[in-house]
Amino acid sequence: MSFKICKPFSALPLCLFSLVLIGCGSSSTSTGTQTPTNPTPTLASLSPNTAPSGSGDTTVTLTGTNFLTASEVMWNGSELARTYVSSTSLTAVISASNLTIAGKGTITVVNPSPGGGTSSGVSFAVTTPANPVPTLTSISPASATAGSAATTIALTGTNFLSTSSIMWNSTALTTTYTSATSLSASVPANLVATAGTAAVAVLNPAPGGGASSTVSFTITAIPTGAITSVPILANDLAWDPVNQNIYLSLPSVDGANGNSVQILDPTTATLGASSFAGSEPNLLSVSANSKYLYVSLDGASDIQRLTLPSLAADIEIPLGPSSFYGPYYAMDLQAAPSADSTMAVVRGTPGVSPEEEGGVIIYDDGTARPNVLCGWIQIPACSSPNQGANLYDSIQWNADATEMYIANNEDTGFDFYTVPVTSSGFGTVTDFPGLVQGFYGLIHYDSTTKLVYDDNGVVIDPTAGSVVGTFNASGIMVPDGKLGTAFFLGQTPSNSGTTYTVESFDLHKFTPISTLTIPHVVGTPTHLVRWGGNGLAFTTVNKNASGSQALGTVYIVTGTFVGAPPAIKPAVPAENVKRSWPSPKNPNATQLAPPSTTIHPK
Repeated sequence: MSFKICKPFSALPLCLFSLVLIGCGSSSTSTGTQTPTNPTPTLASLSPNTAPSGSGDTTVTLTGTNFLTASEVMWNGSELARTYVSSTSLTAVISASNLTIAGKGTITVVNPSPGGGTSSGVSFAVTTPANPVPTLTSISPASATAGSAATTIALTGTNFLSTSSIMWNSTALTTTYTSATSLSASVPANLVATAGTAAVAVLNPAPGGGASSTVSFTITAIPTGAITSVPILANDLAWDPVNQNIYLSLPSVDGANGNSVQILDPTTATLGASSFAGSEPNLLSVSANSKYLYVSLDGASDIQRLTLPSLAADIEIPLGPSSFYGPYYAMDLQAAPSADSTMAVVRGTPGVSPEEEGGVIIYDDGTARPNVLCGWIQIPACSSPNQGANLYDSIQWNADATEMYIANNEDTGFDFYTVPVTSSGFGTVTDFPGLVQGFYGLIHYDSTTKLVYDDNGVVIDPTAGSVVGTFNASGIMVPDGKLGTAFFLGQTPSNSGTTYTVESFDLHKFTPISTLTIPHVVGTPTHLVRWGGNGLAFTTVNKNASGSQALGTVYIVTGTFVGAPPAIKPAVPAENVKRSWPSPKNPNATQLAPPSTTIHPK
């Protein structure tokens, strides 16, 4: 409103009042310009409208109406940095400091005066982060033997949390967190008391989280063995894989059954048919396809061949006499793996040192091949190219009978020989001195590993002529390449008198697996064989004071101990078996010693 004073007009003064009214909703200036009023904003939504606690600075998009370039975005009453996009869209940055703790924040939009105002609030949720799903890749160890004490297991994987739990068949174990990739827990003894399999997993709690896939933990049965004794004296035994029999050579001291070959069914431990073999049968060897059984006759100085499975007498192969010490006997006898008609024999003279006096000869249906290994004594008839004074005590064919491996176990040369086998006999010998490393030990070739194993624990690569490993054991042994196990029969330092132990070893790592104690053994072990898929058998001899054979027993061992190796090795034996007797020729001697301090000259 304004006022104006008018000058007098005529005689009477007049005052003119004028009222200027401002229009509604506007204001006036001295120039008459009007200022608009700001609208009140509305806020409809936020995107995103959540963020996990601990997030960094987070940009959100606000959608609504009546947004201005001057609009402010507020977080619980505090202004946020914002950007105007349009009258219906704004962006704002929620700083990390507002997202440290789970909860809710309220976002509003404020338009300035004149007019203006504050929108209604929209909630923004600060959530607890979702836990990841863990993965489990391995457990160490992954197995134990039934009856073990509490076992600590270490788990490897990803996305492990300090709140993760190790689950054992759905039961939570007390879990120790090491890192996001490593956990551990102790498995109580009661959970590994019996053989079986446990499912192990890792569980992360909610929110999110979940269980990993499982990894199996194997609880293996303690290897067991059943021991059956057959009270019969046998000089040797041989396994026939075709007819599924063990053959026993029975000396004359067995009375009515003496001087025969006896069949033994190892699955039932029962004796079957027997057949007269000749005077004092000793070493046995089954031919390549179980057509023949070769039997050395110590009393007749020859080899008797029997047909299988009837045990009928076939050809007889004389071994001849030594020029100095009388008739030869077979120190070793090995049928060829390639032909039923072929076998090789080491000729020796009993009571003489060295015993190997007659070398090695290959026979085909009783006919000797001309090129022989002459051995220690160079007899006039020996025209072999191998004239060196070597000791050939224990022999083994290779898998296809193209080569023979031989050990000297009678003097400290401890030679290992390789020699080609031809249609004429033997080629030139290659000598690897010092590989055998022990008296009395026989060698054993395994066609699966193509290695040679010695009773004294040495493992030889015959191609390279080198030692590739050593078992910490000695005694009498047998390798099983298909099973991956070596078995040694001997005595531990704790064994005494009649207690013996069979110890199994990993054939590739040379480490012990388990032991089986056999108490009350009658006599001293002489020969050990593997039979079937889960059997061992060995013979014993017990010489009386006069040196004559008096008693002996055949022992059959079956069970898981001689079957497939357990998934985990039981506790490593505290003591390994050792040979405590010197020689099959004198098995009751009290100490291990060389056969003689004086070697008979050739």
